[in-house]
Amino acid sequence: MATLQYLNLQSTQTLRQGIYEFHQAEVIENDASDTVAPELLADIDMHDAIHVLFGCPTHLDGEILAHVWTALGTTVSLQAMHRVNRHQDHRSVLAEIGHWHLLKTWLKSIPQILMTVLRAFRMKRRWPAENYAAYLDQRLCDLRHEFKIHIPPQSSHDGRAGAALRTVHSS
Repeated sequence: MATLQYLNLQSTQTLRQGIYEFHQAEVIENDASDTVAPELLADIDMHDAIHVLFGCPTHLDGEILAHVWTALGTTVSLQAMHRVNRHQDHRSVLAEIGHWHLLKTWLKSIPQILMTVLRAFRMKRRWPAENYAAYLDQRLCDLRHEFKIHIPPQSSHDGRAGAALRTVHSS
C-alpha cells in the first residue's frame, strides 16, 4: 500500500482531504459508523480529524497514539473521553479486539507513547478538536506549524488500515 499523504509532516492536503484519504484507507465494509449509536457519530468524526492532524495511522498502534494525542494535545476533556470509552459500542469494539491483545499492543507501544507525550508537551497550545469543522479547509502543514505539532517521520508508519474505533468486525 502506498504511504498515506496525511502521514507526511509537510502534507499540503487540507484537513478535509486528509480525512477523506483516511476514510479511503479504512476497511469500508467494516465501518462501525454505519451501526454505531448516533450519539457517538460526532465523537468518531472528531477522532478521525485527530488521527489525520496528528499523523496517526489506522492500525491499533495508531489508535493508541491518537488517544494519547487526544488527552494531551487537544482541548478534549478526559471526562468526554471517558464518556465515549464507557459507551457500550466502544466497549464492544475493545472486547472484540481482545483485552490481552490490547494490553500487549500498549506495552509494545511504550516508546512511541513516550515520544508522543514529549511531542504533545512541546506544542504551542492544544488543538480545539471539538471545533475541528472550523479547520477543515486549512492545510495540514499550516495547522501543524500553527500548533507546533511534530509527528514521526513517514517511515515510522506503515499505513495499515483498520481503525479500532471505527471498525467493527462482523462475527
